[in-house]
Amino acid sequence: MIMKRSRRVHEKKDGEDDENTVVCNILRLPEACLAHAISLTTPGDACRSIAVSSAFQAAASSNSVWERFLPPGYGSILARADHPVDLTSTMKELFCSLAQDHVLLDQGTKSFWLEQTSGAKCYMLSSSSLGIAWRENPLYWRRTYLPDSRFEEVTELLAVCWLEVSGKIDSGELSPDKKYSAYLVFRLLNESCGLDCPTQQGFITRDGEIVSAKRIISLHPQTTAQEAAAESGDEQGRGRADEEVSITTVSVSYPRERDDGWMEVELGEFYNRQEDTGILAISLIEHVQLHWKKGLICEGIEIRPKK
Repeated sequence: MIMKRSRRVHEKKDGEDDENTVVCNILRLPEACLAHAISLTTPGDACRSIAVSSAFQAAASSNSVWERFLPPGYGSILARADHPVDLTSTMKELFCSLAQDHVLLDQGTKSFWLEQTSGAKCYMLSSSSLGIAWRENPLYWRRTYLPDSRFEEVTELLAVCWLEVSGKIDSGELSPDKKYSAYLVFRLLNESCGLDCPTQQGFITRDGEIVSAKRIISLHPQTTAQEAAAESGDEQGRGRADEEVSITTVSVSYPRERDDGWMEVELGEFYNRQEDTGILAISLIEHVQLHWKKGLICEGIEIRPKK
Protein backbone atom coordinates (compact mmCIF):
# COMPACT_ATOMS: atom_id res chain seq x y z
CA MET A 1 0.00 0.00 0.00
CA ILE A 2 2.86 2.36 0.82
CA MET A 3 4.50 1.58 -2.51
CA LYS A 4 1.27 2.36 -4.42
CA ARG A 5 0.75 5.61 -2.56
CA SER A 6 4.32 6.64 -3.33
CA ARG A 7 3.77 5.85 -6.99
CA ARG A 8 0.63 7.99 -7.06
CA VAL A 9 2.45 10.87 -5.40
CA HIS A 10 5.28 10.45 -7.87
CA GLU A 11 2.89 10.33 -10.82
CA LYS A 12 1.09 13.46 -9.56
CA LYS A 13 4.37 15.29 -9.24
CA ASP A 14 5.27 14.25 -12.77
CA GLY A 15 1.90 15.66 -13.96
CA GLU A 16 2.48 18.88 -12.10
CA ASP A 17 5.89 19.20 -13.67
CA ASP A 18 4.35 18.75 -17.13
CA GLU A 19 1.73 21.39 -16.34
CA ASN A 20 4.32 23.80 -15.05
CA THR A 21 6.40 23.18 -18.14
CA VAL A 22 3.45 24.10 -20.37
CA VAL A 23 2.82 27.29 -18.39
CA CYS A 24 6.47 28.20 -18.54
CA ASN A 25 6.53 27.57 -22.28
CA ILE A 26 3.51 29.85 -22.80
CA LEU A 27 5.19 32.57 -20.78
CA ARG A 28 8.23 32.33 -23.07
CA LEU A 29 6.09 33.41 -26.02
CA PRO A 30 6.71 36.93 -27.30
CA GLU A 31 4.22 39.50 -26.02
CA ALA A 32 2.90 40.01 -29.56
CA CYS A 33 1.95 36.31 -29.80
CA LEU A 34 0.17 36.40 -26.45
CA ALA A 35 -1.60 39.58 -27.43
CA HIS A 36 -2.78 38.05 -30.71
CA ALA A 37 -4.18 35.01 -28.91
CA ILE A 38 -5.98 37.16 -26.35
CA SER A 39 -7.41 39.39 -29.07
CA LEU A 40 -9.26 36.35 -30.46
CA THR A 41 -11.28 36.07 -27.24
CA THR A 42 -13.63 38.67 -25.71
CA PRO A 43 -13.15 41.85 -23.66
CA GLY A 44 -14.23 39.94 -20.54
CA ASP A 45 -11.71 37.16 -21.19
CA ALA A 46 -8.97 39.73 -21.74
CA CYS A 47 -9.69 41.37 -18.39
CA ARG A 48 -9.65 37.99 -16.62
CA SER A 49 -6.38 36.95 -18.26
CA ILE A 50 -4.62 39.90 -16.61
CA ALA A 51 -4.61 37.92 -13.34
CA VAL A 52 -2.58 35.04 -14.85
CA SER A 53 0.84 36.67 -14.77
CA SER A 54 2.67 39.91 -15.44
CA ALA A 55 3.33 38.74 -19.00
CA PHE A 56 -0.39 38.21 -19.58
CA GLN A 57 -1.15 41.54 -17.94
CA ALA A 58 1.12 43.38 -20.36
CA ALA A 59 -0.24 41.53 -23.39
CA ALA A 60 -3.91 41.82 -22.38
CA SER A 61 -3.60 45.57 -21.82
CA SER A 62 -1.89 46.27 -25.14
CA ASN A 63 -3.35 48.53 -27.79
CA SER A 64 -3.31 45.72 -30.36
CA VAL A 65 -5.76 43.68 -28.25
CA TRP A 66 -8.24 46.44 -27.50
CA GLU A 67 -8.16 47.95 -30.97
CA ARG A 68 -9.36 44.58 -32.22
CA PHE A 69 -12.26 44.71 -29.73
CA LEU A 70 -13.27 48.14 -31.03
CA PRO A 71 -15.67 47.86 -33.99
CA PRO A 72 -14.35 48.45 -37.53
CA GLY A 73 -14.84 52.05 -38.58
CA TYR A 74 -15.12 53.35 -35.02
CA GLY A 75 -13.03 56.38 -36.01
CA SER A 76 -15.54 57.51 -38.63
CA ILE A 77 -18.39 57.08 -36.12
CA LEU A 78 -16.63 59.14 -33.46
CA ALA A 79 -15.87 61.81 -36.07
CA ARG A 80 -19.63 62.47 -36.07
CA ALA A 81 -19.66 63.14 -32.32
CA ASP A 82 -21.22 66.41 -31.18
CA HIS A 83 -18.33 66.87 -28.76
CA PRO A 84 -14.74 65.74 -29.47
CA VAL A 85 -13.79 62.29 -28.17
CA ASP A 86 -10.29 61.85 -26.73
CA LEU A 87 -8.47 59.47 -29.08
CA THR A 88 -5.06 59.98 -27.45
CA SER A 89 -5.81 57.57 -24.60
CA THR A 90 -5.02 53.86 -24.80
CA MET A 91 -7.32 51.62 -26.79
CA LYS A 92 -8.42 49.92 -23.58
CA GLU A 93 -9.34 53.25 -22.01
CA LEU A 94 -11.25 54.23 -25.14
CA PHE A 95 -13.15 50.92 -25.18
CA CYS A 96 -14.06 51.21 -21.49
CA SER A 97 -15.18 54.80 -21.96
CA LEU A 98 -17.48 53.84 -24.86
CA ALA A 99 -18.83 50.85 -22.91
CA GLN A 100 -19.63 52.90 -19.81
CA ASP A 101 -21.14 56.01 -21.39
CA HIS A 102 -22.77 57.12 -24.63
CA VAL A 103 -21.58 59.59 -27.25
CA LEU A 104 -24.04 61.96 -28.92
CA LEU A 105 -23.86 61.91 -32.72
CA ASP A 106 -25.32 63.83 -35.66
CA GLN A 107 -26.44 67.00 -33.88
CA GLY A 108 -27.93 65.10 -30.95
CA THR A 109 -30.20 62.86 -33.01
CA LYS A 110 -28.41 59.62 -32.01
CA SER A 111 -26.40 58.29 -29.12
CA PHE A 112 -23.73 55.61 -29.57
CA TRP A 113 -21.98 53.20 -27.21
CA LEU A 114 -20.47 49.71 -27.12
CA GLU A 115 -21.92 46.58 -25.58
CA GLN A 116 -19.51 45.76 -22.77
CA THR A 117 -19.13 42.00 -23.21
CA SER A 118 -18.76 41.86 -27.00
CA GLY A 119 -17.92 45.36 -28.23
CA ALA A 120 -21.01 45.36 -30.50
CA LYS A 121 -22.36 48.73 -31.61
CA CYS A 122 -25.47 50.11 -29.88
CA TYR A 123 -27.56 53.16 -30.70
CA MET A 124 -30.50 55.15 -29.45
CA LEU A 125 -32.44 57.22 -31.99
CA SER A 126 -33.72 60.39 -30.33
CA SER A 127 -37.43 61.20 -30.44
CA SER A 128 -36.60 64.26 -32.56
CA SER A 129 -35.26 61.93 -35.28
CA LEU A 130 -38.28 59.60 -35.27
CA GLY A 131 -41.16 59.71 -37.68
CA ILE A 132 -44.18 60.53 -35.50
CA ALA A 133 -47.57 61.05 -37.10
CA TRP A 134 -49.12 64.46 -36.31
CA ARG A 135 -46.09 65.56 -34.27
CA GLU A 136 -45.98 69.04 -35.81
CA ASN A 137 -49.54 69.75 -34.66
CA PRO A 138 -49.32 71.31 -31.16
CA LEU A 139 -52.74 69.91 -30.31
CA TYR A 140 -51.37 66.36 -30.46
CA TRP A 141 -47.67 66.40 -29.52
CA ARG A 142 -45.19 68.80 -28.00
CA ARG A 143 -41.43 68.93 -27.63
CA THR A 144 -40.20 69.33 -24.09
CA TYR A 145 -37.07 68.98 -21.91
CA LEU A 146 -36.33 66.54 -19.11
CA PRO A 147 -33.05 66.85 -17.18
CA ASP A 148 -32.53 63.08 -16.91
CA SER A 149 -32.77 62.47 -20.67
CA ARG A 150 -29.59 62.00 -22.68
CA PHE A 151 -31.07 64.23 -25.41
CA GLU A 152 -31.86 67.95 -25.37
CA GLU A 153 -35.52 67.29 -26.02
CA VAL A 154 -38.12 64.55 -25.68
CA THR A 155 -41.58 64.32 -27.23
CA GLU A 156 -44.80 64.29 -25.21
CA LEU A 157 -48.07 62.86 -26.48
CA LEU A 158 -50.96 65.18 -25.64
CA ALA A 159 -53.81 63.35 -27.42
CA VAL A 160 -54.09 61.24 -30.60
CA CYS A 161 -56.28 58.50 -31.99
CA TRP A 162 -53.86 57.49 -34.75
CA LEU A 163 -50.57 56.44 -33.17
CA GLU A 164 -47.53 55.90 -35.37
CA VAL A 165 -43.91 56.13 -34.22
CA SER A 166 -40.99 54.82 -36.29
CA GLY A 167 -37.21 55.08 -36.41
CA LYS A 168 -34.76 54.19 -39.17
CA ILE A 169 -31.14 53.05 -39.21
CA ASP A 170 -28.87 51.63 -41.89
CA SER A 171 -28.00 47.94 -41.40
CA GLY A 172 -24.36 48.83 -42.05
CA GLU A 173 -24.23 50.97 -38.91
CA LEU A 174 -24.76 47.89 -36.75
CA SER A 175 -22.29 45.10 -35.94
CA PRO A 176 -22.50 42.16 -38.36
CA ASP A 177 -23.59 38.65 -37.39
CA LYS A 178 -25.35 39.84 -34.25
CA LYS A 179 -28.91 39.38 -33.01
CA TYR A 180 -30.38 42.75 -32.08
CA SER A 181 -33.50 43.93 -30.28
CA ALA A 182 -35.18 47.32 -30.61
CA TYR A 183 -36.90 49.04 -27.68
CA LEU A 184 -39.10 52.09 -27.27
CA VAL A 185 -37.70 54.09 -24.33
CA PHE A 186 -40.40 56.14 -22.68
CA ARG A 187 -42.14 57.38 -19.56
CA LEU A 188 -45.84 57.54 -18.64
CA LEU A 189 -47.55 60.50 -17.00
CA ASN A 190 -50.10 59.95 -14.26
CA GLU A 191 -52.99 60.83 -16.57
CA SER A 192 -51.86 58.46 -19.35
CA CYS A 193 -54.52 56.32 -21.01
CA GLY A 194 -55.25 54.26 -24.11
CA LEU A 195 -51.69 52.96 -24.50
CA ASP A 196 -52.41 49.27 -23.93
CA CYS A 197 -54.77 48.78 -26.88
CA PRO A 198 -54.73 45.15 -28.16
CA THR A 199 -54.33 46.40 -31.75
CA GLN A 200 -51.15 48.33 -30.85
CA GLN A 201 -48.33 46.58 -32.72
CA GLY A 202 -44.56 46.64 -32.95
CA PHE A 203 -42.54 45.28 -35.87
CA ILE A 204 -39.33 45.79 -37.86
CA THR A 205 -38.80 45.89 -41.62
CA ARG A 206 -35.71 46.01 -43.82
CA ASP A 207 -36.33 47.83 -47.09
CA GLY A 208 -40.05 47.18 -46.65
CA GLU A 209 -39.80 43.46 -45.85
CA ILE A 210 -40.75 42.36 -42.34
CA VAL A 211 -37.79 40.88 -40.45
CA SER A 212 -39.42 40.45 -37.03
CA ALA A 213 -42.73 38.93 -36.06
CA LYS A 214 -45.44 41.47 -35.27
CA ARG A 215 -46.27 41.65 -31.58
CA ILE A 216 -48.87 43.36 -29.42
CA ILE A 217 -47.32 46.22 -27.48
CA SER A 218 -48.62 47.49 -24.16
CA LEU A 219 -47.03 50.63 -22.78
CA HIS A 220 -48.65 50.05 -19.40
CA PRO A 221 -46.82 47.67 -17.02
CA GLN A 222 -48.24 44.18 -16.78
CA THR A 223 -51.06 43.75 -14.27
CA THR A 224 -53.66 41.02 -14.25
CA ALA A 225 -57.12 42.04 -15.38
CA GLN A 226 -58.47 39.57 -12.78
CA GLU A 227 -56.99 41.66 -9.95
CA ALA A 228 -58.57 44.83 -11.29
CA ALA A 229 -61.96 43.11 -11.51
CA ALA A 230 -61.56 41.65 -8.01
CA GLU A 231 -60.81 45.08 -6.53
CA SER A 232 -64.02 46.45 -8.04
CA GLY A 233 -66.04 43.41 -6.89
CA ASP A 234 -67.21 42.81 -10.47
CA GLU A 235 -67.73 39.05 -10.79
CA GLN A 236 -69.00 39.35 -14.36
CA GLY A 237 -66.11 41.61 -15.25
CA ARG A 238 -63.73 39.08 -13.69
CA GLY A 239 -65.04 36.42 -16.04
CA ARG A 240 -64.60 38.69 -19.04
CA ALA A 241 -61.09 39.50 -17.84
CA ASP A 242 -60.19 35.80 -17.64
CA GLU A 243 -61.33 35.33 -21.21
CA GLU A 244 -59.54 38.45 -22.43
CA VAL A 245 -56.26 37.48 -20.75
CA SER A 246 -56.34 33.98 -22.25
CA ILE A 247 -56.81 35.45 -25.73
CA THR A 248 -54.55 38.48 -25.79
CA THR A 249 -51.65 38.25 -23.35
CA VAL A 250 -49.79 35.34 -24.96
CA SER A 251 -47.97 37.57 -27.46
CA VAL A 252 -48.02 40.89 -25.61
CA SER A 253 -44.78 42.80 -24.94
CA TYR A 254 -44.94 44.61 -21.61
CA PRO A 255 -42.52 47.34 -20.47
CA ARG A 256 -39.95 47.10 -17.73
CA GLU A 257 -38.16 49.78 -15.72
CA ARG A 258 -34.56 50.52 -16.68
CA ASP A 259 -31.64 51.34 -14.41
CA ASP A 260 -31.73 54.95 -15.64
CA GLY A 261 -35.32 55.43 -14.40
CA TRP A 262 -36.95 55.28 -17.84
CA MET A 263 -39.10 52.40 -19.10
CA GLU A 264 -38.59 50.28 -22.21
CA VAL A 265 -40.69 47.85 -24.21
CA GLU A 266 -39.33 45.53 -26.89
CA LEU A 267 -40.72 46.29 -30.33
CA GLY A 268 -39.01 43.39 -32.12
CA GLU A 269 -35.77 41.53 -32.77
CA PHE A 270 -33.73 40.70 -35.86
CA TYR A 271 -30.45 39.14 -36.95
CA ASN A 272 -28.01 41.46 -38.72
CA ARG A 273 -25.93 39.32 -41.07
CA GLN A 274 -22.59 40.31 -42.58
CA GLU A 275 -24.14 40.55 -46.04
CA ASP A 276 -27.28 42.44 -44.96
CA THR A 277 -27.78 45.88 -46.48
CA GLY A 278 -30.68 48.30 -46.48
CA ILE A 279 -32.62 50.51 -44.12
CA LEU A 280 -34.19 49.04 -40.99
CA ALA A 281 -37.47 50.64 -39.92
CA ILE A 282 -38.66 50.01 -36.35
CA SER A 283 -42.33 50.84 -35.84
CA LEU A 284 -45.03 51.14 -33.22
CA ILE A 285 -48.51 51.66 -34.68
CA GLU A 286 -52.17 51.65 -33.73
CA HIS A 287 -54.70 52.81 -36.31
CA VAL A 288 -57.37 50.12 -36.09
CA GLN A 289 -59.46 50.82 -33.00
CA LEU A 290 -58.42 54.49 -32.86
CA HIS A 291 -58.93 54.90 -29.12
CA TRP A 292 -57.78 58.22 -27.66
CA LYS A 293 -54.27 58.00 -26.26
CA LYS A 294 -52.32 60.43 -24.11
CA GLY A 295 -49.66 60.76 -21.41
CA LEU A 296 -46.66 59.23 -23.23
CA ILE A 297 -43.21 60.83 -23.09
CA CYS A 298 -40.96 59.33 -25.75
CA GLU A 299 -37.17 59.55 -25.37
CA GLY A 300 -36.29 57.40 -28.38
CA ILE A 301 -35.78 53.94 -29.85
CA GLU A 302 -32.80 51.91 -28.59
CA ILE A 303 -31.11 49.20 -30.68
CA ARG A 304 -28.74 46.87 -28.86
CA PRO A 305 -27.63 43.19 -29.00
CA LYS A 306 -30.13 40.64 -27.78
CA LYS A 307 -28.96 38.87 -24.61
